[in-house]
Amino acid sequence: MRIRSSLWLIREIDDMLNLKQIETAVVVSEVLAIVGPESRVVAAGSRGWIWPMQSWPGRPKPGDTASHGAADDEREQNRMTQQGHSMRDIASIAGVSAASVSRAMRDPKSVSQRTRVLVEQAMQQIKDDNTHSREVSSTTIGCVFLDSTSNLEFTGYDATIWGGLARVAMQRGADLILINFDAMNTNGGLHKLVRKHNIGALAIRCDEASNDILREINDAGLPAITIAHKHEFPNIGYICVNSRESSRDAVEHLILLGHRRIAFSSNLIRDQDHEDRRNGYRDALAKHDIEADEALEIYTHSDPEGGVTAINRLLAVPNPPTAIYFADPVPTVTALRRLCELGIGVPKEMSIIGFDDDNMRHLGNPIYSSVCQDAKMLAEMAGQFLFRMIRSSDDAKPPRVELDSYIEINETTDTVPGAFHQR
Repeated sequence: MRIRSSLWLIREIDDMLNLKQIETAVVVSEVLAIVGPESRVVAAGSRGWIWPMQSWPGRPKPGDTASHGAADDEREQNRMTQQGHSMRDIASIAGVSAASVSRAMRDPKSVSQRTRVLVEQAMQQIKDDNTHSREVSSTTIGCVFLDSTSNLEFTGYDATIWGGLARVAMQRGADLILINFDAMNTNGGLHKLVRKHNIGALAIRCDEASNDILREINDAGLPAITIAHKHEFPNIGYICVNSRESSRDAVEHLILLGHRRIAFSSNLIRDQDHEDRRNGYRDALAKHDIEADEALEIYTHSDPEGGVTAINRLLAVPNPPTAIYFADPVPTVTALRRLCELGIGVPKEMSIIGFDDDNMRHLGNPIYSSVCQDAKMLAEMAGQFLFRMIRSSDDAKPPRVELDSYIEINETTDTVPGAFHQR
C-alpha cells in the first residue's frame, strides 16, 4: 500500500496502534488506514479520530451485568463531574444522549445493556486519558541535530522539522528541548542529559557521520527515531521520504518533452536524501540511453547563492542544458531569479524542475514544477511515534517508515524549442 505523502496528515495514530481489538469503529472526519510499523506507509488521514465502539480492552462480554450498584455509579458520576467532565462529555464519547448517561449511572437496569456498556467504556476512556495526560505531561522530548546539513539558524527544512515536533509536544502537554551536541558527546553526557531534563525520547537529525552517536543511543535503549536517515540500529526507529523514484519520474518528464541536455544541481553535502535525488536523475538518463555528462552535475551550497552559482556555471558549459533539475528548494527559487535577470525565458528557453519541502513553489512567479515532500507531516509523524514508543512495551519494534515523494507539474516545464514532443 503506497499513499502520496502530501495528501495525508496523521493524527493520534499511536493510540490506535496500541489497541488489541477493534471490531467496529466510527470514523470522525476522514478514514485512518493503519498498516503497521514495518510498512512503507503507516497511516493516512486528515485531522481524523477513530473511536472504538466495540471490543474495547476489558469491556464486559455479552450477557455480563454491571458489577456495581447505583450508589457506586452516583459516586463515579460525582467524581467525573468534579474532574471537569460533564455527562455531555461522556455522552459525546459514548454516542448516546446525556439523559441516557444519567439513567445509566443512577439506575443501570433502566437502560439497555448496549447503552450501559457504551457509557462504561466512555467513562473508562476518560479515566485512561487523564492518566495518560499526567504521564505524558512529565515527559520531555529531546531534539538533536547531528548531521552536517543542519544548522542552528532554523530556516527551511530544519525549521519545519522543529515546528512539527513542537506542535505534537504541545498537543501532548509535553516539553521539547534542543539537545546540546557538545554536552551529549562528552563522557557519560547522554545519561546526564537524560536524567537532568527527564528526557523520555529523542528525535534525531543525522547522517552517516553520526553513527558513533547513534550507536551510543542504541545501546542506551532510550526511545529514539531518526528523521530523514535510514540506518540499521535495531533499537532506533526512522522515518524518511523516498525521493529517488519521483526524481526519476521528474527527469523522465523532461525527457518526454524532448530534452536531452538535462542538468542536475544539488547540495555539496551528499546525505541520503540528496543521493536519492541524484540516483533518480541518473536512473532516468540510463533508462532512455542518454549518456551522463559530469559537466551537467553541479554541487553547491543549499542557500540563495547556490542557485545563482549553478546557473552561472551551467550556462558557461560549451553545450549548455535546456533543462535543469534542482534538488533543493532555495536554490530553485534563486535560479529562477537569475534566469530572469539574464533575460532567459522559463519555460520557453529553459525548463526547470525543483524540489519543495512545504509550499515554496507557490510563492514565486512562475510557480515552479517540483518533486515534493511534506516535511511538516514527516515531523509530526515522528513526534507521534516517539510518544507511542514511550508508552509501548520494551520488546516493541521501533517504527521504520518510508514515505513517497510526488511530482507536481506547474509552469516551468515545456518542450525544447523546435523539438517534437515524444509521445
